[in-house]
Amino acid sequence: MTDDAADASATTEGDPPGDRSEDVSTDATADGGDDSSTADEIRWAAFDVLVDRGFDEFTTQAVADAAGVSQSLVHYYYDTKEDLVFSMFTNGLDHLTDEVRERADSDDPRERLLELARYMLRTPDGEAFQETVEFSRMLLEIEAQAPYDERLREAVDYDSEFLEGFVADAVEEGIESGQFRDVDPEPFAVTFVAAVRSGQNRRAIFADGQRVEPVLDGLEAMVDDYLAEGDT
Repeated sequence: MTDDAADASATTEGDPPGDRSEDVSTDATADGGDDSSTADEIRWAAFDVLVDRGFDEFTTQAVADAAGVSQSLVHYYYDTKEDLVFSMFTNGLDHLTDEVRERADSDDPRERLLELARYMLRTPDGEAFQETVEFSRMLLEIEAQAPYDERLREAVDYDSEFLEGFVADAVEEGIESGQFRDVDPEPFAVTFVAAVRSGQNRRAIFADGQRVEPVLDGLEAMVDDYLAEGDT
């Protein structure tokens, strides 16, 4: 799995709650780990294990086998399975924060909202689509554990706040410019982001771009028919 797989779905601003894997010492370690790239390799192996087997069969031994290292080296970088899962999740969200800011940066509020929706729910061809599906499945598997893990719950909340704030800011800008009608930005933002999440989950479950397209169409209608009252 390459870093391209991390181009696939949703976000945090700054450092989310909790410790980060980058805080671990990068000195020479017992069992051969000698720099932060080892932690990255373990994390990518963990990604593959989680996507291929699901959370119930996700163990540090399975990750060690997939990475070609010992279980003790996995635990050198990540004390527990939960620490490894948290690191996977927050690193993916960090990457996606940067991607959203880079790709959804139009000066026009309407276009900024649609760029966000199109990026989050895009359906590239071939291997790129499979990587997008895999990343969505990783997010879905981990988010399903959030009700039982306070750190994951806080990270999900942090991510949602970023996305909802991003949408609300665009709506407020559109209202101020007269492009959008006067609505309460916060409920719109929560609904918009929830619809995006639904589309990502459909992609994760069905691995079918046609299951995602109606959600994207609905998001565009929310912008053009509700915010702009069809006057775009």
